[in-house]
Amino acid sequence: MKKYIGIIASVVYALLFRLLVEFHVMEINSWTYLILVPVLMGYLPFVLDKKTFIESKLKSILFPMISVFLFLFIAFITQLEDLGCFVILLPPYALISALVSLSLRLCLKENTGDSNTGMTKNSLIFIALPLVLGHVEKGMDKKTNAFELSEKIIIESSDQGVWNNLFSVPDLSNDMESSIYNYVGFPNPVRSNYNDKTNTRLGYFSNGIVLHEKVIEQKDRKKLSFAIDIDQSILNKSQTFQHVLRNKNLVFQSITYRLKRIAANRTELTLSCTYQLSTNIPIYGDFWSKQIIHDFETKLLKALKQNIEKQGKDELY
Repeated sequence: MKKYIGIIASVVYALLFRLLVEFHVMEINSWTYLILVPVLMGYLPFVLDKKTFIESKLKSILFPMISVFLFLFIAFITQLEDLGCFVILLPPYALISALVSLSLRLCLKENTGDSNTGMTKNSLIFIALPLVLGHVEKGMDKKTNAFELSEKIIIESSDQGVWNNLFSVPDLSNDMESSIYNYVGFPNPVRSNYNDKTNTRLGYFSNGIVLHEKVIEQKDRKKLSFAIDIDQSILNKSQTFQHVLRNKNLVFQSITYRLKRIAANRTELTLSCTYQLSTNIPIYGDFWSKQIIHDFETKLLKALKQNIEKQGKDELY
């Protein structure tokens, strides 16, 4: 049982820092939380029981990974995280903690010493380091980059027929494809309702999220742009959306449809998202934002194409 104390301590340690995020002491979107905490998750079990790790290469890799999985699983079932956060955090946490543990084993294999001496004073200072650095990093300016991602599709319909379905998007539940991102918790758009008096629309998603969007530009059958009002949107169904949108780590500046008439009953529809990403870990943030937005745009355009073309066929009968 003693050899598993390190796993338990590592899980409790990570959960403690996750709770500190809830109290705004530190942020998820930081080097401290994404890199340093998993480093310590790999270090803590080793310090508590060096002998177990030095004697077994498999345990030096497996135990940190078990700790990471248990931490994220507990965070998920307690609704500290949703499945999307689970998937985003799992790769760096598992890889970093296992590499740290394996590296310590390789460095100290020839000098086992007394494996039961517990944590030294230096170890305690090191373990407390994320608390200090996380608070400092929270007050630092994040690197901000602007992006625009676009996807296009050809729809066998007139530009007027396409235009008529952009303000209030019809129910796409039966036309929307599922992707790997849906299975890990990211929602699909379902429909939207437009209010011509306020010039706003509500965009409904499959997990209960509702985005409040305002029309900021429109050119008849040419261009339609929306801006998302995060303060009026309903995001409490998704921890991932809360972290990213409510905390303004990702800010959508506009979501734009562009129409190009190719023929009487053939229209090119382009969907573009312009956004700013503010993060201390730009490479990781850039990767996930581009993957998720690309998936969203592609599926939405395909669903719109299928729905609009089906409307055209129904009108013929």
